[in-house]
Amino acid sequence: MKILKRDKEGITIIPENLNDLWFLYNRIDNSVIEQKTLRTKSISRGGEIVKGKKVPQIVAIKIEKKKWEGNKIRVTGKIVSETDKNKYHSLNLEIDKKLVIFTENHFKLKDLPKEENYEILICLIDKKLADLRIYKFGKFKEIKKINSKGRENEFYKEVANILKKEKGKILLAGPGNTKDKVAKLLNKEVVIDNLSSCGEKGFKELLKRGSIRKIIEKLRDEQEEKTVKKFLVEIKKNQNKVCYGSAVETQIERIKEILVLSSLVPKYEKILFEAEKNGTKINIVDDEKEYCREIRVFEIVGICWY
Repeated sequence: MKILKRDKEGITIIPENLNDLWFLYNRIDNSVIEQKTLRTKSISRGGEIVKGKKVPQIVAIKIEKKKWEGNKIRVTGKIVSETDKNKYHSLNLEIDKKLVIFTENHFKLKDLPKEENYEILICLIDKKLADLRIYKFGKFKEIKKINSKGRENEFYKEVANILKKEKGKILLAGPGNTKDKVAKLLNKEVVIDNLSSCGEKGFKELLKRGSIRKIIEKLRDEQEEKTVKKFLVEIKKNQNKVCYGSAVETQIERIKEILVLSSLVPKYEKILFEAEKNGTKINIVDDEKEYCREIRVFEIVGICWY
């Protein structure tokens, strides 16, 4: 969970995965939340109120109803902000979508899930300079700068040799085809993005584009796939310590960790609430992903302490 701001007024956050959404789902009852949304603008025409186009608007509502829908939470309540006050409106709480939780309810959110800790090596490069930085927690940390000094082929090889040593994800970006020439020297997968410039202007441009977000989504999928594989191993090798489907409810006191498909959270909601009260770790996975194919037949799986 990414925390953007926290004070006596409330907390501004961005859910980063399905487990973050489940954390909120458990704690947002009767909360006042604010989010950017679309609302239909009413127009007065000849004494008649006519509905116009939907326009972006910041809306705050006091939650009266909540519902888990696939990979999002849909909340409904009366608007408490000045525009359209007391009218009902619904908001969708989704991964990577900012929201604000106001007043006393935000103090329930003391032990928020940790922010995702993904690192990406970014190399902004043109014919004159390669600027290497680590992207982490939404910020860039400078690592190294390499000047070409007119050494075209040697320059490409020097940059490529540094990138070859990197074990994590790499993003090569910049104007022209220099980045492509370096990429050809690498015997590994890299993400390539075309920018209009390098330097600080180039890094600012990169933040507005989708390439970093695509890498983070892939890293999330890889992490989620590891979790799914762990449960599959337990199912195949330690059947006496695994329960699934309706058996999870009868074994709830023994379970230390649960995995459930995102589309089936409403079906097993009561079990999940009870399990979390017992300190059980909850893992919600996106059942639309191919790596969830084998686990779908089980719907919900619990790994027991003994």
